[in-house]
Formats: sequence, C-alpha cells, structure tokens
Amino acid sequence: MASYHIKKASVLMSSVVVYHVGGDQWSDDFSERKIYTSKASADAMLPNEDGTNGGFKNATVVKEE
Repeated sequence: MASYHIKKASVLMSSVVVYHVGGDQWSDDFSERKIYTSKASADAMLPNEDGTNGGFKNATVVKEE
C-alpha cells in the first residue's frame, strides 16, 4: 500500500525542506514526518478556503517509494 507525506520549503530558509509532522508543526528531520495512508487524506490538509491554513501554503503531497 502506498503512503504519502507533505513537504514544503522552509519559510526562514528556502533552501531547507520541511516536513509536516502533525497539527501546525513542521520539521526539517525527514524521520519525524507524518505519514498518510492515502493521497486523499494528505490532499485534504492543503485547502485554504477560509485563509486560516497558511502553514500549508506552497506545500506538496509526495508519494513515498
């Protein structure tokens, strides 16, 4: 079964990749990433219709190999 995680460039240093670890928390440590069991559940984290989800701006869902 495929798994997924969410990543984006750090706001403080664009050359650093950070990974979503849950809630509103991000880490540059790959091993701390939150793993989603479906692409749909990871994609559901990204929408920002009401403007309150700015932490996921420019984030992408990545399929784990």
